[in-house]
Amino acid sequence: MEKAVRRLLCHCNSIFEHEVVACIRKGASTVDEVGDECDAGTGCGSCRGTIKTMIEEEAQRRRAGGGLPDALLQLPLFARRKA
Repeated sequence: MEKAVRRLLCHCNSIFEHEVVACIRKGASTVDEVGDECDAGTGCGSCRGTIKTMIEEEAQRRRAGGGLPDALLQLPLFARRKA
């Protein structure tokens, strides 16, 4: 079994890539919303471009039909945000 690689995305706030992905999948659709959720991108700002790309890739994946299964959306981690 392979060990999952944890990549540090935001060095200022010690936020890992998987934490940002979780924020995006919970409904964060802008870099500022990701920052509000987990503090990524709120320090020096060098990771903001990567976060923006991650948001765009997730939106593209959803448009292509790769959304999360309904069973996962019932879990608090993946619950859709209320408008």
